[in-house]
Parts: sequence; structure tokens; C-alpha cells
Amino acid sequence: MIRLGKLLLAALLGLGPGGCAFSTGFKGPGYVRGTGVTLPGDGPVVLSLTQAGLKPGAAGRRLFWERTDSIHRGLEAQPGLIGYALRRTLDGSMVWTMTVWQDEVALRAFLRSEAHRNAVKTAMEGVDSAVFARKTLPRSAIPIDWDAALAILEREGYSYQ
Repeated sequence: MIRLGKLLLAALLGLGPGGCAFSTGFKGPGYVRGTGVTLPGDGPVVLSLTQAGLKPGAAGRRLFWERTDSIHRGLEAQPGLIGYALRRTLDGSMVWTMTVWQDEVALRAFLRSEAHRNAVKTAMEGVDSAVFARKTLPRSAIPIDWDAALAILEREGYSYQ
């Protein structure tokens, strides 16, 4: 039994950033599991991804999550939102967000909203680093899994540091 525990611990410690993480399921007002995207139209959709490295310490992380929670409380009411998911490392040092939008216009309207701007401004006080990516995908590709999302961030991500 001790040997199995050591193997499990070694496997967990050997995982890279994002490897030992958990996530919410993809959900939203424009998506039904087993059916796919339900918003009208047949054109491509816009995937928006964020990766944030959080500062050490409880205060910064608490601030980040308070602002993230405030955004999620109103997210489903955003016009053009298809769906979203969150992911974080077990230790809470790294966080990822995934949102999918009907089009670029809907995503930009959300990003310019007062609620989003205020939340980001305050939440960034708890962030050490941030990487963003945006990609147009066919509706049939939604939802993408986190492995694919992380690969997009690695290949196409950009930072405002």
C-alpha cells in the first residue's frame, strides 16, 4: 500500500502546469449536452481562453475568485453566449477560463461591459501572469476538451505582461 501511495504521489508531482487540475463541465444558455450549439445560425463560433497564474497568498486568490464569481453570476444573461467552463490546479495557483460566443461581436460586447471591465481591473491585483487566446471554430467542434484548449493557449496565446 505504501508503494502504491508513493507511485501516485510521484505521478502527481511529475505532471506539468495544468496537469493536476479539475474543471467544471461545459454549460451555457446556447448549448445542450448531446445536442451541441443551440443558438440560431450555422456559421462558426468564437472560443475565448484565458490562463491566469495567481499570486501566492490567500488574499490575492480570494480577490480573484470573488471577481470571477461576480462575472459568472451574470454570464448566462450575456447575449450571444453559447457556454463556458472553468479549470484550476489543485493548489489554486493556476486558473483557466473558456467561453464560447455566437460571434466576435457578442464577445467584444461582453469584454467591453462595465461588469467585466470592473471585475478584471480588480481581479488582476491577484494575478501574476495571464495568457489569452481567441479562435474561430465550427459549431460542431463545441465543446472542445481542456487538452485541446491548453494546446491552443500554448500555440496561439498572447500576454499583456
